[in-house]
Amino acid sequence: MKIEMPLEFDYDSFSLEAEEFNSSSNDYVCHGVTASSLDTNNIHAFQKVFIPLVYIFAFILGTVGNGLVLFVLKHYKSARTTTENYLLHLAVADLLLLFSLPFVVVETMTGWIFGLFLCRTISTIHKVNFYCSSLLLGCISVDRYLAIVHAVHTYRKRKAISIHITCLAIWLFCLLLALPYLFIVEVKTDYSNISSCTFSELNFQSNGWWQASRFMHHFVGFLIPLVVMCFCYSTIIRTLCQSHRFEKHKAVRVAIVITGVFFICWIPNNIVIFMHTLMELEVIPHCSFHQPLSIAIMVTEFIGFLHCCLNPILYAFIGVKFRNDLIQILHKLGCLSQHTLRRIIHLDRRGSGTECETATSVSTF
Repeated sequence: MKIEMPLEFDYDSFSLEAEEFNSSSNDYVCHGVTASSLDTNNIHAFQKVFIPLVYIFAFILGTVGNGLVLFVLKHYKSARTTTENYLLHLAVADLLLLFSLPFVVVETMTGWIFGLFLCRTISTIHKVNFYCSSLLLGCISVDRYLAIVHAVHTYRKRKAISIHITCLAIWLFCLLLALPYLFIVEVKTDYSNISSCTFSELNFQSNGWWQASRFMHHFVGFLIPLVVMCFCYSTIIRTLCQSHRFEKHKAVRVAIVITGVFFICWIPNNIVIFMHTLMELEVIPHCSFHQPLSIAIMVTEFIGFLHCCLNPILYAFIGVKFRNDLIQILHKLGCLSQHTLRRIIHLDRRGSGTECETATSVSTF
């Protein structure tokens, strides 16, 4: 699981594919030419500083945000909207994804010390929740599309069980996609007696799994959700602009921000992973891109993880209903006085105007 240059080094592997750096020598081979170990040492040095700092930051920020989302949605279980039921599953997926980060940090500092079972289990769980998080974002956009564009009132009042069945189907589909990771991941020990959770080279390169994993990363984890979000939110924006409603302005901004943040967080990683694919296929030179591409993968992975931290802000805290629910809970727990509670609600109403009704009925819109 070490964040290193791999047979497959990308967000969906978050260092579970560190093969080239865990070689049995200090040098690596580029198209038959043995290169200096200086690049590898530089990348290792960067990794040992960068990974612990930024991953701990992402873990704390994302755990607090998604934990609050789960706490509020659980507390108001009977009053949850359809979108909030999707948010519940999204928060679970993001949390499980974030819980893998401490294992990455420990491995970066000491090597993999958790054994083969956890190596394969965490690899699979990470992959499942990576896909699930992206696909649930697409489901939320479809939910809002149906509720706003088609104004299907009966749709909004669907029983929660139908939403959970839909989410269960998504979880099972993602689990099916991730099952091969139970068989192609192993614990390896390098020349310096440091273990790593990585892909088995023989299993990974056989049966076209390498190409298939890259295809699924780009299409299932990024392109399909992005296309769905672009269609749904662009149609929502067009519908709101034609409705001449006062509250449309913030809703339009939210739709643009949601799509834009998803694109910004994930397009750098997908570009870098695509370049790495070309390098592995020897379409572009290996040696000339080795060090910059390795560092770029680490940085863009972190940007992708930040999206898990931003989801609570984009999909929950920005909504009037969710904010009011959180404020009421804090008041009941004694964290807010009655005077402070009234002041916050007053300021919130002044800032949101008549959009409150829309934000409540369509969750965070």
